[in-house]
Amino acid sequence: MNLWSVVFKDNCCKREVLNLQVFCKNVPDCNSKIILGRYRDHLQQCCFENVQCTNDGCHDQVLRKDLKDHLSLQCRFREEKCQYCNNYVVSINLKNHENNDCPDYPVPCLQNCSQIILKKEIDEHFFVCPEAEVDCPYKQYGCSVKVKRGKLAEHENASLREHMLQILEKNSRLEEQISDLYKSLEFKESKIQQLADAVKKCEKEFRQFAQLFGKNSNLMVSTQTLANHLDKSTWLETQVKQLIQMANQQQNKFDLRPLLETIENIKQKIALMETYDQRLVVLEGQSNKHDVHINIHKAQLNKNEERFKLLESTCYNGRLIWKIMDYKLKKKEAVEGRTPSVFSQPFYTSRCGYRLCARAYLNGDGSGKGTHVSLYFVVMKGEFDSLLPWPFKQKVTLMLLDQSGKKNHIVEVFKADPNSSSFKRPDGDMNIASGCPRFVAHTVLENTKNAFVKDDTLFLKVVVDLTDLEEL
Repeated sequence: MNLWSVVFKDNCCKREVLNLQVFCKNVPDCNSKIILGRYRDHLQQCCFENVQCTNDGCHDQVLRKDLKDHLSLQCRFREEKCQYCNNYVVSINLKNHENNDCPDYPVPCLQNCSQIILKKEIDEHFFVCPEAEVDCPYKQYGCSVKVKRGKLAEHENASLREHMLQILEKNSRLEEQISDLYKSLEFKESKIQQLADAVKKCEKEFRQFAQLFGKNSNLMVSTQTLANHLDKSTWLETQVKQLIQMANQQQNKFDLRPLLETIENIKQKIALMETYDQRLVVLEGQSNKHDVHINIHKAQLNKNEERFKLLESTCYNGRLIWKIMDYKLKKKEAVEGRTPSVFSQPFYTSRCGYRLCARAYLNGDGSGKGTHVSLYFVVMKGEFDSLLPWPFKQKVTLMLLDQSGKKNHIVEVFKADPNSSSFKRPDGDMNIASGCPRFVAHTVLENTKNAFVKDDTLFLKVVVDLTDLEEL
């Protein structure tokens, strides 16, 4: 390869050229002298360079130094504030806006009342304009005059006699119509009375006809039955005669005594079986009574079993660990409204202390409905309430236990309000629940990163502060 045939740019020469001093192309207006390498930068700032107007629709080119004045004062496509409605409109369309679109543009009254009004108030002004033509107030009585509103009083005074005559004439016609209506009403009332009498007569005749028809129907049925019986009786007589003849013919051939004895034995057995049936009915009644007693005993046993389970899980130290299984199913039942809340087993502050429990709304209650789990503390009626001090005043801690072992429990603490009916001595089975309607959000509880729900099970804990609480 011939090295002399390869051409390279001379960067040194290029730098010397770019450092040459040159004049701006906008001379003589611009007398700036700059180096060639910064010439383009200078044109981007040169006050005498022609630039395009930035307003939409404007194709004018102006010197950069005049662009500001052009945009704010001279450009036909600049936005200009309407002096009447204060809206911004393109300058070239301002006149058209004022004449056609501006609601606050002042215009003279269309009825030539010499008032200047806003365009948007033209319709309202028509109803008060003194030059607007209006119907006479006595139009409904026959006055067909149209007069300017400002001269309406003058017309009423001048035509007072005519108006009174028109009113009298209208009144006379109304009285005639009322008289005709009364006559028509009386005629229709008489017709109605006649129809009512005719209806009563028809009802009476119908009842008589119904009774007669009923008797005839019974008679027809009885006649038909009697005819059937007569036919049957005739047939039986014929059969009996045939049997007698056959018996007479066979009497000599057969001895009927064994047959009669067999029939008698069968009759005795039938009578014995009827006796057994009566005894069976008595035994069935006794069996039903025994079944009832057995069901009562089973219910009592189930009740006792539930009570023993409660006694086994009951705590007497003011602490409750509540295990809620099948969380998803129970929450679904709460959402559907079938089981809005669930109760824990009772627990006590001591063997003879306050009887308490917890109540949970898995779909929330009150301000937490649909977004939170609501947890409440409930004072229940106990066996030793008459010996305990009231109202209940202890501090209560509600907890959602973290099952990861990190003990990141959610805790809410409150002190019983002695003035609240929730902590007075219970009159019924339990008091109104008190606690936290927004105890824990569903998003926090059901977040898989947390460990509050494991194997579809969560644990709630309630702790009652037993400080200053004397035991019986």
